[in-house]
Amino acid sequence: MAAAVLPSVEANTRATVKQLFSFLEAQGQGDYLGEAVSQLQHSIQTATLAEQAGADEETIIGSLLHDVGRFIPAADKMASMISPEGKYLGKGSHEVLGERYLRQLGFSEMVCQLVGAHVMAKRYLCAVDDKYHDGLSWNSKNTLKYQGGPFDEEQVKEANKDPWIQNKVSLRRWDDLAKNPNMKTPPLSHYEAMTVQSLMESRSQIVLHGRTYNLPTKATVAVCVDGFDPEYLEQGIADGIIPNMEKMFKSGFHAPAKCTMPSFTNPNNVSIITGVPISKHGIVGNYFLDRKTKEEKMILDDSLLIDSTILELMSQRGVRVAAVTAKDKLRRILSHGLDGAVCFSSEKAGSCSVEENGIADVESWVGRPQPSQYSGELSLYVMDAGVKLLEDNRADLYYLTLSDFVQHKHAPGSKESNAFLTALDQRIGKLVELGAQVAVTGDHGMSDKSKPDGTPNVLFLEDELSAKWGVGKARVICPITDPFVRHHGALGSFVRVYASRKDDIDDMLRFIQGVPEVEVALNTEDAVDQLELMTEREGDIVVVSKKNAVIGSRKEEHDLSNLQDHRLRSHGGLSEQGIPLLMSRPATGLEDVGRQWRNFDMFDLLLNH
Repeated sequence: MAAAVLPSVEANTRATVKQLFSFLEAQGQGDYLGEAVSQLQHSIQTATLAEQAGADEETIIGSLLHDVGRFIPAADKMASMISPEGKYLGKGSHEVLGERYLRQLGFSEMVCQLVGAHVMAKRYLCAVDDKYHDGLSWNSKNTLKYQGGPFDEEQVKEANKDPWIQNKVSLRRWDDLAKNPNMKTPPLSHYEAMTVQSLMESRSQIVLHGRTYNLPTKATVAVCVDGFDPEYLEQGIADGIIPNMEKMFKSGFHAPAKCTMPSFTNPNNVSIITGVPISKHGIVGNYFLDRKTKEEKMILDDSLLIDSTILELMSQRGVRVAAVTAKDKLRRILSHGLDGAVCFSSEKAGSCSVEENGIADVESWVGRPQPSQYSGELSLYVMDAGVKLLEDNRADLYYLTLSDFVQHKHAPGSKESNAFLTALDQRIGKLVELGAQVAVTGDHGMSDKSKPDGTPNVLFLEDELSAKWGVGKARVICPITDPFVRHHGALGSFVRVYASRKDDIDDMLRFIQGVPEVEVALNTEDAVDQLELMTEREGDIVVVSKKNAVIGSRKEEHDLSNLQDHRLRSHGGLSEQGIPLLMSRPATGLEDVGRQWRNFDMFDLLLNH
């Protein structure tokens, strides 16, 4: 067992095993396919034979659970196998269901494979042992027909490469023998402690998109500062206003990192909680064009998310997860799979419920009403909630993600920026003071996008394309668009172009590449390859502006009236990929000292190093 295990993880593991054993116990008098023993007796006998043979604990557990696919609730939905004579032969592919079920619970790969392979082992033995088939029961001989029959020579050769083939073959033989009504066995409870310990050990890590993460062993906090351009960190340290982040920079861990493209809020927050770029998780922006329906849609939930999140998988292992965000549109993505966990936004703090958010009466709990969505207070409210959750010991793993309202309006070193950074740093310091290990990164950087006279430097690309090809020949989608547009006019440095005629794409691409404000224009294939994007959800042309410019669609679609009191600052391009990555303690076990860090490496850093 791991040296340090969170109490919540241990409690969850014990509860998981108890439920699993309750499924077994329910089979106490259940028929085992016409044999002289019940399903429960058969399962315990198989484990007892493995134990008597001196098998290792994982093989014993696999033997006990080898038929789990027959009696878990999901088995009711599986098709039955019926012999030509009309006799019930059992559930089809129960070994596949059992393997999948145990893997979802977090059992070791060996246990899962043993459960998934006991039918395969029968087919193997029928091929390599002439006497084996003759010794099978009538029922086993009939089910063999439905299971593919004996292996051929190539299948046997491939099976022999398996390092666990002998464990699987032995389990199969015990399975065949475990039908003795007179056999003495220990009670099911004899195997409970062994199973709990094995599951605890195998649950010490999760795997998502091929990356492995250790479970936290103490309070662990990941903070995503929206619009956290490196200049804010550098200026804050130079001005002496962020002592806690300065301490991370100098004596904890610090590395320059890059965000994923496009450098917008939704894609990068999802990258952080999945550990991968857009090409793997599928959240392509804040706003997109659905090619199938031709509808323009705001991404307001997790319906387009591919696979799981680190937060969800941790929660399934018993880690108490809390996710607090400034914007409610993001909360609905963060909450993916978080059944009962604390997950809310400061934007909607006044209307939280236990059913929806895992917490209620947030305003009285934090001590003040929900803030305006157009304020730096929206972010500080997130941080105060995180501190309060930590003080109340309500979670083990925290994800706190902020708003970039201040960064959109105020440059590094300005009075407003310094006030916000000072307040933010104080709260980061409080999290560390309370004993948490803390990492801080950004979802993207931020750049000035104004002309020398202070007016926005905007390329209205759809207007330009309409002037040359005609109205309606191309549609420009701005993925930065979201419900919070007043401070940036829905203007960013990354757009997607959709041509109404495929024959126009190459000419449009060449034209766009020659526009002065454009840094990069790529066709779909090159954009996917160079920017780690997703083919199915990409435009015909991807356009990225230069650092000092933004790209809009049609001028009439962008309300710039609220930009009059400040210079336009925005993001989305390659120039806003740079962000800091900080941690409150030094990193350990880093083999690649020259590693190019990404913001979506934050959980790897926190949990593995």
